[in-house]
Amino acid sequence: MATPSSSSPPVPPIRSVNLGGWLVTEGWILPSLFDDIPNNDFLDGTKLQFKSVVHNTYLCAEHGGGDIVVADRTAASGWETFKLWRVDENTFNLKAIDDSAVHFVGVDGNGVVVATAATPGPSETFVIVRSDRDNSRIRIRASNGKFLQAKTTVSVTADHGEGTSWGDDDPSVFAINRGEKLQGEYQLCNGYGMKKATEVLREHWSTYILENDFKFISSNGLNAVRIPVGWWIASDPNPPAPFVGGSLEALDNAFRWAEKYNLGVIVDLHAAPGSQNPWEHSGSRDGSQTWGTTDETIIQTVQVIDFLASRSDKDINK
Repeated sequence: MATPSSSSPPVPPIRSVNLGGWLVTEGWILPSLFDDIPNNDFLDGTKLQFKSVVHNTYLCAEHGGGDIVVADRTAASGWETFKLWRVDENTFNLKAIDDSAVHFVGVDGNGVVVATAATPGPSETFVIVRSDRDNSRIRIRASNGKFLQAKTTVSVTADHGEGTSWGDDDPSVFAINRGEKLQGEYQLCNGYGMKKATEVLREHWSTYILENDFKFISSNGLNAVRIPVGWWIASDPNPPAPFVGGSLEALDNAFRWAEKYNLGVIVDLHAAPGSQNPWEHSGSRDGSQTWGTTDETIIQTVQVIDFLASRSDKDINK
């Protein structure tokens, strides 16, 4: 429980309401926040499967990564599923799904498509080109300017030219299946880019919850509000990319309104460094959960909690 130092915490029993979807973005609460993102079905963490239209088989990272990419699977499951890391609206890294290691799809020195890199670089960066007639059909341009093609079911290379009919006879054309997607703060900020994301979120923060809401809450017998926040709030106004600044000011407003209407404030660290779960509210880029796997994420979490707990009236009202 955190309250401005000049106000008293509420007396139990605590009767609180959760202000979810305000300072931590959750698409299921307000999906319209994502409507204007270009290619908004290709956000960070979206799971894609690529089916060769020639062979009618799926691309597969052999062994879940650490080996070549083939196109010989008649059905798609884990090894045939790739997570998007968005660079811009058309440019992406493709991450193989393997719980034991991280492998990104790339092109080796011989033009062979592999899934061996632990971190993405130029060779692991691709442009996804969609058909104007059918946006479920795509081609994948590698950093060498050539397109990926399934020459055979066991040979996937980056050496196809620009020309295409988009027909079933083109080995560089793939039909995509879209699986699970994430709509969290990471996806919103990286999808819009810093300038537009700042505009969208500042408008949201200043209109979604208002002082009148606190007045209404207090007048209806509740004595506290729960406010989820993300770890990046401790770095406001200049949080690490792609997150944008401004949520701390909104939280300070909440404390002022809570004091005015005699409400306690429960600050909930809803998104911890490294993501404490695979869900969108944790601030995860692709559903990976790395919180607690290193001392660094634990230390940073404690620092964020200390930052929030140590804020005083002077900080809030300056």
